Amino acid sequence: MRYQGKNVLVLGIGKSGSAVCDFLQEEGAVVDGYDDYRLSEPPDVLLCKRYDFCVISPGVSLEHPMVHLIAANGAPIISELDLAYLNCPSDRIFAISGTNGKTTACKILAAMLSEVGKCHLVGNIGVPFISKVKEIGRKDLIVVEMSSFQIEESQDFLPFYAALTNLGEDHLDRHHTPERYREVKLSLLHRAKHAVVNGDDPYEREIRKGIRYSREDESADYYLREREIVCRGETYRLPPVSRGEGYDWDYLCAFAVAHDAFGYRKGFLKCYETVVLPRYRNEYIGMLNGAKVFNDSKGTNIDATLFALSERRERTAVILGGSDKGEDYRRLMCGVGKGAKRIYLVGGNATEMYLAASEEVRRICLLMPDLESCVRDFAARPLEALLFSPASASFDRYKNYEERGQAFDEIYLKYISYE
Repeated sequence: MRYQGKNVLVLGIGKSGSAVCDFLQEEGAVVDGYDDYRLSEPPDVLLCKRYDFCVISPGVSLEHPMVHLIAANGAPIISELDLAYLNCPSDRIFAISGTNGKTTACKILAAMLSEVGKCHLVGNIGVPFISKVKEIGRKDLIVVEMSSFQIEESQDFLPFYAALTNLGEDHLDRHHTPERYREVKLSLLHRAKHAVVNGDDPYEREIRKGIRYSREDESADYYLREREIVCRGETYRLPPVSRGEGYDWDYLCAFAVAHDAFGYRKGFLKCYETVVLPRYRNEYIGMLNGAKVFNDSKGTNIDATLFALSERRERTAVILGGSDKGEDYRRLMCGVGKGAKRIYLVGGNATEMYLAASEEVRRICLLMPDLESCVRDFAARPLEALLFSPASASFDRYKNYEERGQAFDEIYLKYISYE
């Protein structure tokens, strides 16, 4: 066994860290785990030991004090992603990242690649790459959804193909500046054997090499025109009914990757209508007192919320707020103020959002004590639509956006029962 008898420290015992522990223990390693919230041993005890290496989970910042202490003690530090990559028997790895749309694009790409061979969907989508390594064969295909955290921490990961859906701003509480965040994301394209570039994104345009996809540039390798994809003299017609502008864009990204790698398969077009969309991504959940209700709990950054609101043509009330990630709320409140008729602010950063709004936008803002109070107020005086799109992380009150989305669904069901 490759890791037999090795002493290993795992930092961060969430889903990824736990999967790392399981893998290494099965390989015969002696594993210690450390987590700020689930201490297995006090740090001073851990640091008295000599470790062959340390594995860091995506949720642990490179600036964490334990990372510096372990590095000072001489133990090499690698990421969960790199550990998986170095132990993966297949090199046919397709990585997708971006500020928004990466989960959808990964699901579409995995469906397409399943037309070519056995495909595994792993990564930030909720399935740690390391947890599937022993199931992967030499000729299997792997689609990896990558967060900026995973990209920043990885050193060895060199995908066969890499693509970015778009670049906005996110996770500034960790990356500190928009420039650093975008630099991390763009580095994924530089390390890939084949880069697939969003030709319409102002930051990705700087990437000179690679395959380009676009809705604006007819000379791009993959050009979306009306309901057709034009590619190198060939035209592929999409189904007549669109699943939404955002979905079309994510589909184009995935199609560019799959088509460039393997040529055309009929199943690539069939995937358009059959892929199951991620939960809580601008999801229509029903009517409330004559108004449409949309659950976009997955809208965890400003760009996601502004896009979700742009798809609404109705007179819309928006629920914003959660835990802070260091984003510019002036940009958020200016954009939402132009599209919404009423703004509910709730959660740990509600006051900061309110203060970032102009006097004109503040007139349509309501500071609320909790999520249920927002739905209660809307039910009493509905508009044409209610959009729950927090533009924030969930950690002020929930463990993740899924739990938050489920909470909103349950509140909604409670109030439709009163109708």
